[in-house]
Amino acid sequence: MTIESNRVTDSRSNTILDRFCIEILPQIHDKVESLTLQACFLPRVLHATNYLHLRKLVIINLELSMACHIFNEKSPFIHVFKEQISELILTIGDEILDESNVKLLTDIYNRIFGLFTNLKYLDLDGDDTYAFSRSLLTGLSSTTCCSSSIVHLRIKMQNIDDCLYLLDGRLSQLHTLIINLDYIHDPVQIRLRSSNIIRHSLKIMNNLCRLEPLN
Repeated sequence: MTIESNRVTDSRSNTILDRFCIEILPQIHDKVESLTLQACFLPRVLHATNYLHLRKLVIINLELSMACHIFNEKSPFIHVFKEQISELILTIGDEILDESNVKLLTDIYNRIFGLFTNLKYLDLDGDDTYAFSRSLLTGLSSTTCCSSSIVHLRIKMQNIDDCLYLLDGRLSQLHTLIINLDYIHDPVQIRLRSSNIIRHSLKIMNNLCRLEPLN
């Protein structure tokens, strides 16, 4: 089931959504296994009824402020779905242009990895205007972005070091890693140490990688 609109204030869209939430969803709620929706509609749709068989959730254009609110151990969303969702696909709509947003994004990612106990498939995408090049995970505990359930991860990263951190064992069940890597900023400094890389069958795909010349 897909619910999309680029205009949250569109009166026609709101009228349709109201009818959908009030009249239709309560009748089919026990048959809904997958939801795809714009983040602005998430509260209304999830509050409309109970989704006992919802396993896959796709959220489009999710703002960081809203992500902090819903991916919180005390939020009703997590209380209901932390053991139920097995496939989560997110597109972050905010531009990541400063250090505060980098820290916020890292915190949100860490919460997602830790809060969903039965999550198998995770897809984390973001705005194309990432302006930072430093690693998100450097200096953080090895329990950051840790999961014993995720087997398939697709993620947008900016620094090759983060890709290596994700392969150090913190994702113990991972068998497929798909990376959208914008730049390898310093290829000469890359050091792959086999003792730090998980040693089981792993399929790694790099969607996009560009080398940035050294000055």
